[in-house]
Amino acid sequence: MQDDRLIDIETKLSYQESLLDQLNSIIIKQQAELDALKRSLKNLQERISLLNEASSENNNINELPPHY
Repeated sequence: MQDDRLIDIETKLSYQESLLDQLNSIIIKQQAELDALKRSLKNLQERISLLNEASSENNNINELPPHY
C-alpha cells in the first residue's frame, strides 16, 4: 500500500518535471520571437522617422516663396 502511494507520487513528479521542461522551452522560444519583433519594430520606427524627415525637407523645397 505504501509502495503504491510512493510510486504514484514519483509518477506525478516525473510528469510535472516533463511539463516544466516543455513550458521552459516554450518560454525560451517566445522570448526569441519577442526579441525579433522588437528589432523589427525598432527598424520600422527608424525608417518611418527617416521618411518623415525626408518628407519634411521635400515640403520645404516645394513651398512657394511668400511673394507668390
